[in-house]
Amino acid sequence: MTSNPLTPAESTDLRQIVYNKIRDAIIMGIIKPGAKLSETELAQTLAVSRTPIREAIRQLAQTGIVRLVPRKGAFVTLPTEKDVNDLYEVRIALETIAVKRICKKGPKEELLRFREYFASVDHSTDPNAFLLQDTAFHSFLRNSCDNRFLNQFLMETYDLIQLYRHYSIKGVDLKESSMEHVRLIDAILEKDEEGAIRLLQNHLEGARDALLAFLKDASPAGEPD
Repeated sequence: MTSNPLTPAESTDLRQIVYNKIRDAIIMGIIKPGAKLSETELAQTLAVSRTPIREAIRQLAQTGIVRLVPRKGAFVTLPTEKDVNDLYEVRIALETIAVKRICKKGPKEELLRFREYFASVDHSTDPNAFLLQDTAFHSFLRNSCDNRFLNQFLMETYDLIQLYRHYSIKGVDLKESSMEHVRLIDAILEKDEEGAIRLLQNHLEGARDALLAFLKDASPAGEPD
């Protein structure tokens, strides 16, 4: 996530491209939580008409990343403590199922590649680089579970979580979080289903708590009632 997605969009599959660019800008923190989305400004920035912008905003509202407020506009969602707890309750339940399935037949080479990266992380590691690998690893769990419905449901939770992980990752002990990944990968490789589930749940509960702590201390732009 090093390049700015808010660059002019190409004409091919314009609606999806515009949606992806705005979503990525929100997840990367270029558009802040609580910020109002201006159709005019986004259309000028992406060099498109307002129609694909309007459609993208509508689609983002369906995912929960954006909230439409009558007579006021569209705003990047600000979650409540209940939102975070509810979202992680679902994520933990679904990723637990994914890990159980992967323990039976997870791709070993890919797991070893992730293990090598997480084992190398120290306190000098760039948090954004770590977040990319963390996202890639959990996406790998989702994609490898061989259940398209589970994959789809998990994917819908990830964008909402990534929206705030971009900020909360700054307060995370990257070395400890990386070792949690290493221990989880080792348990999966050893096909220790019970141990892997316990490690996964502890890891995600820690990520949830870090996000809750960030939201408690943060004071982003205000979203209207």
